[in-house]
Amino acid sequence: MNAARRDDSARVSLSPLELEVMDVVWNLGECTSGDVIEAFASKRELADSTIRNVLANLRQKGYLKPIPSIGRGFRLRPTVPRETVARRSLRSLLESLFQGSPTQAIAFLLDETDASDAELDEMRRLLSTRKRKEKRP
Repeated sequence: MNAARRDDSARVSLSPLELEVMDVVWNLGECTSGDVIEAFASKRELADSTIRNVLANLRQKGYLKPIPSIGRGFRLRPTVPRETVARRSLRSLLESLFQGSPTQAIAFLLDETDASDAELDEMRRLLSTRKRKEKRP
């Protein structure tokens, strides 16, 4: 395992609200707290002070970095990619809910969702690609 992955797995997990706020930040990229508050309003109603507190917690946990800007205040930049958080979250779910079995997780998803024919075709393609990779010496 490389050093970057070790650092990511040691990072404190996100609460559901922190994950919602990070989703907004990832979509915006570098942004101000005002940008986040404005964008979050389209998702659900939440007090500005609550969002600012969540952003402060995300900074403290190392998920956001303040970037000095011209004028008053600073901009926020995500320090952890969405994919890193998704990977860690999926690994955790896989271990805790499906005894580490990708087959059980996929079976559950197929039973619980209405995957379109196009999505099922894409899953088949992904599985086929994975099988070919494993067969290579």
